[in-house]
Amino acid sequence: MTKAITPLGYALMGLINQKPGSGYALRKLFETTPMGNYSSSPGSIYPALAGLGRMGLVEARGGKGRAKGLFHLTPAGEAAFQAWLMASVDGRDLAAAMLRFAFLQDHPDRSLTFAFLDSFAAAAASEAAALKAFLDGDFGRAMPLQSRLAVKHGLGQFESSAQWAVWAKRVLEDGEGAEAVNISGSTAPSA
Repeated sequence: MTKAITPLGYALMGLINQKPGSGYALRKLFETTPMGNYSSSPGSIYPALAGLGRMGLVEARGGKGRAKGLFHLTPAGEAAFQAWLMASVDGRDLAAAMLRFAFLQDHPDRSLTFAFLDSFAAAAASEAAALKAFLDGDFGRAMPLQSRLAVKHGLGQFESSAQWAVWAKRVLEDGEGAEAVNISGSTAPSA
């Protein structure tokens, strides 16, 4: 049985795909950037790299002694990473899907980014519709108020995610640069 690649594994593969690096350099990226969301601790980076190595997806090159060298994707790692980038979005884990969106920025085929955003919007809208149907059903209506409010929060997140994907696609298709999009949040997708 083949072990599944974890979100941390894909995060490492994406970073290595962008620029081969040492285990230490990769660990520092997780400590000092939002990539830390994909790792429960800095100490999990080395075992994850070792696991990817056992799976034949990454290899260290150029090291001597204790220095392992720089990690690179193997041909199998490149194929697995590309397949992951092209997969349709699973609505149950939209947060992990955003990692794919970030790594698609470097892909030469821009249509993959647009296909991802379409798939993301569809998955988020489908999850929103399911939650709405649940809330409107007998069991949802019978839930205590606080529980309904929690589900309503999830519904709002899915609806917002679907709107964001449509907006992001429009921004990318229109060719607006980062300077045209206020990343601080005051430029929001319109409903």
